[in-house]
Formats: sequence, structure tokens, C-alpha cells
Amino acid sequence: MKLKRYVLAVIVIVFAVMLCACRKKDPDTGVSDPESSPTPTMPDTVTIAPVISGGSFNLVAKLIYTVDASTSRVVRSTVMVRDDTEITPSLVIDFIVDSLKDESLNLSFDGIEYDDGVCVVDFDDSIYTIAGKSVELEDAILDCIAQSVLDNVDGCMSVIYRIHNEAYSTVNRHFAYDFVYME
Repeated sequence: MKLKRYVLAVIVIVFAVMLCACRKKDPDTGVSDPESSPTPTMPDTVTIAPVISGGSFNLVAKLIYTVDASTSRVVRSTVMVRDDTEITPSLVIDFIVDSLKDESLNLSFDGIEYDDGVCVVDFDDSIYTIAGKSVELEDAILDCIAQSVLDNVDGCMSVIYRIHNEAYSTVNRHFAYDFVYME
């Protein structure tokens, strides 16, 4: 996981250097020819030529939320995805799970369903371990998952939590079966 963060950091640094180095001031302050002016580029897209195929693809930065285990606080994180990747709740949650592993937090699920703008996240027993550590940590994880899914999945309007396809109930929190945690 640290390798992923290292690669992500290198990509972000390369991207930042490319943006800064490519800006050239026009010495001519007179009238410019509109046909010769460059077209603007999106600041969150970078083209990378993969070594294996020789082709190219675009990476897009996506903002997700994760948890700092030492403070039990939600923190922002950026992940890079191919621009042709379908952003699903499962993909977003996979990014969060990977980042939580870097914090020595293991989280897994019985299932993640998405239908008609509603995402149902069905935890397995791993949520009990996290809930047993602290109410703040449990709340932060629930918040980061819901906010990340709502922010990144087009059309998603609400997130519901369950455990083993039953109402969500831990030592800290109890929600009805179809309780909307965040919308």
C-alpha cells in the first residue's frame, strides 16, 4: 500500500512540474491571433504513456475521504483513475479500504448494492472490531464512506448501512434496516 502512495505521490509531483514548466509568458503584449491561441486544458487531467502498450490514457484525480486512525478524524485523499473508468460505489469503497489498510484498519463487506440512486453498504463482522476501538473511529469510517460515495458516484442520492443484511447495530450505533445514513 505504501508503494501505491509512493507511485501516486510521484504522479502528482510530475503533474505539478508539468503544469508549472509548461507555462510560458508571451513576450508580445500586443494583440494576439485568436486562431493561434492554445486551447485550455483541464488541470486535473494528465496523459500518461504506458510502457507496455505504447498507447496513452488520461488519469483523473478524484477526491475521496479516508480516516486517520491515530486521531479518528476524516481526512481528504486524492486517488487517480483512468478517465474511462466507470465510478461505482464498489470502486470508491475499494479506494477507501485500501487507504484504511495503510492505517492498519481492516474493513470488509458482505456486499455493496447500488440501485436507483441508493447505495446499500452491507458490512461483515469487521465493523464490530472497528466499532469496539472507539465510537469516533466508527463514526469517521461511516462518514468517509458515505461522503465519498455521494461525492463521486453520479446519481447517488443516499447511503444506507447494514450488517449481514440486517439492521446496522454495533456497540455504539443502531440504525433501522432502511435508515438513510447520509443523503
